[in-house]
Amino acid sequence: MSSRELVIDRVSLVFHGRGDPVIALDSASLALPGGGFGAIIGPSGCGKSTLLRLVADILRPDAGSIRLGGQTQRQARQEHAIGFVFQQPTLLPWRSVLQNVELPLAIVGRRSGRGGALSPAELIELVGLKGFENALPGELSGGMQQRAAIARALVLRPDILLLDEPFGALDEITRQRMNLELLRIWAESGTTALLVTHSIAEAVFMADRVFVMSPRPGRVAQTVEVALPRPRTLEMMRSPELFASANEVRDGLFGRTGHPSAVNAESW
Repeated sequence: MSSRELVIDRVSLVFHGRGDPVIALDSASLALPGGGFGAIIGPSGCGKSTLLRLVADILRPDAGSIRLGGQTQRQARQEHAIGFVFQQPTLLPWRSVLQNVELPLAIVGRRSGRGGALSPAELIELVGLKGFENALPGELSGGMQQRAAIARALVLRPDILLLDEPFGALDEITRQRMNLELLRIWAESGTTALLVTHSIAEAVFMADRVFVMSPRPGRVAQTVEVALPRPRTLEMMRSPELFASANEVRDGLFGRTGHPSAVNAESW
């Protein structure tokens, strides 16, 4: 699978409703190299999910530009080069796992994704659901449903995978397992990945580059480079390097108040 560099350059967006206009994003910029894993973190309402939807061409910016490997997000979407995983799996309850994974192919009228794409059966095996191809979503755990949603997002062989808090509804044990599974899937697929999360620990553990957003109007206030080798392991969650990156993200979110702010094991 190929990957694309993502460049967001001074993007702004204003929502107009019945009340006063709401400036959701104000000149937000970030860059993520092709094949990289990035994470966006920030306070509630800062525009994290809005930024992801702009990249996916679900929303259009009022100003600025978004480029995926030199193309606009509209061009990338039309080529089915963007995969999106939402917080809720949104699987069709009357379709089996295999039928849900095959659904994007049916919508675009294809029997397979772009050149070199894994088949639906291969993707189901990749996400660890082999043997559950004929199961209905209601017969699966929350983590298994999200695995199926990830497989569905990859079936058209996207160059970039967007993930909007995909594990936010899971318990902590399942969430950590799913983090490891997602990293394995990402490494094997070779796609660029951008994750929105509220968790400092998750952002630092998953990503090579963490984008810290300011309160609304949202902009990328800081970029934190995570200096950890890959593959990531749970043992790294106790490493000094991970704590240092987590504290850098925490300082970007809350500022240096002079009060103790070091991340410790209990805060994970």
